[in-house]
Amino acid sequence: MLRLVRRALRGSAGVPSVAPVALAALVALTAAVAAVAENVRPTDIVAVDDFIDAARAVFGRNRGEVERTLGAPTQIRARTLADGVSAAEAVDELIYPGVAIFVSRRSSAVRRVVLSEARGALPRGLTVGTARDEIERALGEPQATSDASVMYLYNDGFPNTVEFHFRQGRVRQIEWTFAASD
Repeated sequence: MLRLVRRALRGSAGVPSVAPVALAALVALTAAVAAVAENVRPTDIVAVDDFIDAARAVFGRNRGEVERTLGAPTQIRARTLADGVSAAEAVDELIYPGVAIFVSRRSSAVRRVVLSEARGALPRGLTVGTARDEIERALGEPQATSDASVMYLYNDGFPNTVEFHFRQGRVRQIEWTFAASD
């Protein structure tokens, strides 16, 4: 079989050469990859920072602001939050319809927000249900990516992040994580 492939590439043994076709296909594929790479715009740091800051602007920076904005939570769960950088921290998970907000027990600062239902007032109209390509068009190239999610870092880096989780090409959950501020 290998001998036949070699002969086909050379055009011997009565088999027409496929090398020009293979070369043309390779050139076309390379051009397509280059075109896609050119369409990926760099991370829009200002847009990313605005979107990361939006969670605390919309829901509150601390437990008091969260409860003034959203009212009493439907449920409160004691949790331990570990971000992989700082020491694990005791937090309360404040449960509301479509959103869970984790606040530090020590400082009451918001440490994480998990949005699972669409809400207005988020920058650039990005929310649960938004198509993945719209996220990347609005914020640029993510710092981490997989089939299931993309993550953007605040301009000064981890742990202030926003991660978009996808199902069938649309946002199913948005998760913001914030550094301990105390």
